[in-house]
Amino acid sequence: MSHVRQQIRDQLKTTLTGLATTGANVFDSRVYDHDVVPSLTIYTLSEELGEESANKQLRLLSIVVEARAKATTNLDNTLDTIGAEVEAAIFASGDTTLSGKCKDIDFEAIDIELSGDSDQPVGMMSMRFACLYRVNKSDVTTLIS
Repeated sequence: MSHVRQQIRDQLKTTLTGLATTGANVFDSRVYDHDVVPSLTIYTLSEELGEESANKQLRLLSIVVEARAKATTNLDNTLDTIGAEVEAAIFASGDTTLSGKCKDIDFEAIDIELSGDSDQPVGMMSMRFACLYRVNKSDVTTLIS
């Protein structure tokens, strides 16, 4: 079985595939064809160890959902639409556990970059989420509730 981090990324990919603006263009690696737009990329940024007792570890994972888009008109609006779709999908029905793949996920921050260096303006929006989960030191493939 895979590490809980991978299970969280996989669940995010499942949750975010099929959104109105990005559709099936959802990647779970930072290495892909950035010419495919609009698109989403999901990757982990860092992880910190929280409380620890006996063999149980609470971990705080920083995970990024990166949106890329091109637009002939108002690129900011296109990126904001993608952002709204992502947040609505992640927090649908008030569920903050990614369908049970973590204890809690919350929006943390956003960074936006825009460029006019190509035939159309292009933009990237990096949405950071904090994802809390607990594992046993000897079994990092199983989430502990």
